[in-house]
Amino acid sequence: MKLWLKYAFGIIMGAILYIALPPSMLHGTPFISFLAEIAQKIGAYALIFTLVAGIPISTFRLSERGQFLKPLLRTLLFFLVSLLVASLLGVAIALIFKPAPLPLISESGTIQSLDPLDLIRSTFPTNIFATFSGASLWFLPLAVFALAFGLALAHDPVMSRPILPVLDVISRAAYLINTFITEILGILLIPVSLYLFLNLRSEGLPAEFRGIIVVSFAATFIFIFGIFPLMYRLLGGRRNPYGILYGMLGPLLASGASSSLLFSSGTALRHLSENLGVKRDSNALMFPAVLIVGRIGSAFIVAASFIAIFLSYSRNSPSLGQFSAIVLLVPVAVMVGSAGLKSNVILMVALTATFFGQGFQNGASLLIPVALPLSVCAALIDTAWIMFSISLLGELRGERSSKKARNFI
Repeated sequence: MKLWLKYAFGIIMGAILYIALPPSMLHGTPFISFLAEIAQKIGAYALIFTLVAGIPISTFRLSERGQFLKPLLRTLLFFLVSLLVASLLGVAIALIFKPAPLPLISESGTIQSLDPLDLIRSTFPTNIFATFSGASLWFLPLAVFALAFGLALAHDPVMSRPILPVLDVISRAAYLINTFITEILGILLIPVSLYLFLNLRSEGLPAEFRGIIVVSFAATFIFIFGIFPLMYRLLGGRRNPYGILYGMLGPLLASGASSSLLFSSGTALRHLSENLGVKRDSNALMFPAVLIVGRIGSAFIVAASFIAIFLSYSRNSPSLGQFSAIVLLVPVAVMVGSAGLKSNVILMVALTATFFGQGFQNGASLLIPVALPLSVCAALIDTAWIMFSISLLGELRGERSSKKARNFI
């Protein structure tokens, strides 16, 4: 059975259980919450290990072939530009459609905070082993360490060759653990999707928030089925973009049901390799890069959400200076939030508001009632962009092989 069918079956089972539960269980039970939390943790269990284990050996191989520095810089530039464009689109769309002002009395709730200065400090600690202890909060320091380790090995390839088989075995073992988790992800999606449906029913959809929700879901549909396939062909992709879309159904279902890129990225990594044919060395470097500097779905939703907050506090549209500041600050906030892979859209909005200042520092609290649907939209767009962009870049570099749909996992 195809993986996406297993995932769809898990989501359908979650929906059936949701329908079977009595209306009195509006918030579910602590047991359902516990099961969903454990399922989310299992889904993300091997992701960081798999990503970090693949970076050194791939860095060594690409450096040895002289295909490391320029391709990496071009990849980062491509993702940074896409992040900026997504921010610009989010601001522009929100100003064009102007969702209704949000109620200024928000529900009580706490918003997780991240300190950008902590990210800088932890990236270059006094003791390099500290990067491992902080991996639960920040992924970037660990990725930088793995990259530096791979470059150090490439500096003296003759002396490094004895350790390469060990690194290769570790990388393959990590991938096998990740593969096992993707195989059971359909079962994990039962409590995850059930908890999602319960939360959506619990939160409802207040009339004041319908504008931003409608814009977000409409943009999600247009991005996935219209803009991304078109961009793929315009930027040089030669294959059927909707074949690529079929090859990413599994990760899309996982991200939509969980609203978490951390949960769905393990299966996205596998689908890129085994469905879309992106070669291992390119995938090992491009995937961490896009996770940190290429989450354009988050950038779009954060930008549109911040404009909704801005228009709720102010009767006037932002000035040209404020417009430019928002467009530039959103990518920074998204990259800082993405470096902590557990961060969500509301946290990124809070970071944008903090950077922007001018009395908007607490504006993110206005969006707490619709944090979940906004996170679902961002996760779906992010996942689709990860798959399309890595497929495109791999194809342009000759690092992607052809796969037939009947052979998809």
